[in-house]
Amino acid sequence: MADLKLMGSRLIHISGKREPEFDGKLSINTNIKITNIEQMKDSKEAIRVEYDFNIDYGDLGSIDLHGILFFQANSKTIKSLAKSWKEKKFDSQEHMRITNVIIQKATVKALEIEEELGLPMHIRLPSVKPKEE
Repeated sequence: MADLKLMGSRLIHISGKREPEFDGKLSINTNIKITNIEQMKDSKEAIRVEYDFNIDYGDLGSIDLHGILFFQANSKTIKSLAKSWKEKKFDSQEHMRITNVIIQKATVKALEIEEELGLPMHIRLPSVKPKEE
């Protein structure tokens, strides 16, 4: 797993909407989907991972992000990821690492969009509490 190194990332689609007259029950559902994994054409030790990150607020609104991550790894890891992608098996440590990077990258952008649109945060942030005596 330490072999998989993030080389870069790029968001290629960002959208967010909020219903201004919302007066219903709030529900928040987050969905992460890896849409493609492929070996880079110019390198045997790099992969390109495309993903969708969606937060659905029901009738209140939504946030949709589509991005690309670029990872470097040894050729054995690259071949393993390509094979598991074709077989639709996503339970390896490398896939978990990729998913965690997606969560980290997309959550930061989603929090910005939530702030701008006045949507509730989709995650709980840490908070400080007074010491009980």
